[in-house]
Amino acid sequence: MAAKQSTHDILTRLRSLDAKWLRVYWIDATASSKCRLIPMKRLYKTLESGKPLTISILQGALGMLPCDMLAPGFSATHTYNLHPDWSSLKRGPVKDHASCYGEFRQINGSDCVLCPRRLLRKTLEQAAASGLDFLIGFEIEFVALEKLPRGTVENGSKYRTISHDGHAWSTSRALAEWGRDDSIVSALDEMVDLLDAADIPVEQLHAESIPGQFEIIIESTAARHGFRVTLHPKPSPGLPGSASHAHMSVIKNNNRRHHTSAPPSHHIDEVEGEVYESFYAGILSHLPAIAAFTYANPASYERAVDSFWAGGRWVAWGTQNRETPLRKCEGAHWEFKALDGLANPYVAVAALLAAGCEGIARKTSLETWKDCEPDPARLEPDQRAALGITRELPKDLNQALEFLAADSTLEGLVGREFVQSYVDVKRAELAFLMPMADDERRQWLVERYQTRPIGDYGVLSATSQVCVET
Repeated sequence: MAAKQSTHDILTRLRSLDAKWLRVYWIDATASSKCRLIPMKRLYKTLESGKPLTISILQGALGMLPCDMLAPGFSATHTYNLHPDWSSLKRGPVKDHASCYGEFRQINGSDCVLCPRRLLRKTLEQAAASGLDFLIGFEIEFVALEKLPRGTVENGSKYRTISHDGHAWSTSRALAEWGRDDSIVSALDEMVDLLDAADIPVEQLHAESIPGQFEIIIESTAARHGFRVTLHPKPSPGLPGSASHAHMSVIKNNNRRHHTSAPPSHHIDEVEGEVYESFYAGILSHLPAIAAFTYANPASYERAVDSFWAGGRWVAWGTQNRETPLRKCEGAHWEFKALDGLANPYVAVAALLAAGCEGIARKTSLETWKDCEPDPARLEPDQRAALGITRELPKDLNQALEFLAADSTLEGLVGREFVQSYVDVKRAELAFLMPMADDERRQWLVERYQTRPIGDYGVLSATSQVCVET
């Protein structure tokens, strides 16, 4: 856990950012990013008086749909307090602004069991008590869409796919217009500068498969250059989709838990093979139910198809196999591919870690599933059975929620009250979205699910050592 900071240290850090506004963010069950803006003058006055900053938020905010309707079981009465986590404080995402994430608590200061950030914190604390820690890095993919002139609509949309001009995976020609003000690649330099200013180092940048698709972004920067970016898993039917693949390593705790804005040391004390194998076996054991958290939107299942470099639809793992949901990279470092940008990252990671730790506790054997080298979807049924590949991921969110309801073990690990609330919100979200025509629903989601605010994934380092790998 991050060390508690004194008021003096908090004020010193805030003043060093030279900002006029503080954004305090939270992410709800529908993965909508919300925030409140606090004038720095008011914040300084509050902290200098010896009082903590608390922001009163309607309790129903944790059960709100993206259209501002409340899911069943939530009401417009009573409030929580949103407490800033000062260890997540970053500069940006625009000039004169600073940002951090908040955790919901009851008015009396006790835990709010429906808070996604609290869920992840508790999961990590339990793992730490067992001597476990984690390194987690996300591949943050996005697609940039060109904004049409005001008042113009094409095929029912205010945005259109950027002209591809030969855009393809990792091609240098995708960067040919670097330096031209009206090109999306011209914004990339500024994006990297802003990430660097927020102490989020960038390791690599490359073009992905869809025209306008890259693996690094700051939404407000793209907007200044005249583009709309989206985390929609499948913004263009028939083309590859976008995801938020998670790279995970299971490491020994050794009482080294601390917050740092820089990536952890390259010296990683990994757990023994049988331990991390049981961890990933635990994830595979509960994967159909976990999908309710990682493929958390109807649109997620447009991308989650076989033979499309999307991790496929079979519960399986393979060494360097990108057609399995779990790809073994090296040692304890594995990649989880069944995750996209419409998932709440706190909830998704908490579910993965809880299932993995349960696998360690039970010493679940990875031998149930053999190392799969080919694409599982291209195997005959008897070939899959020989590899222990017998279960498929859900075909849609409804089925994923059914798998979650049937997995009482995972429900207990995540927390029954949280799971029930989450399911209620998701069913209400489905009832709102599914009557829409496919194109209408895609446009609606594109407009509302842009990229995460600066530090959204890196903020997990407030409760665990996390490396952002963009």
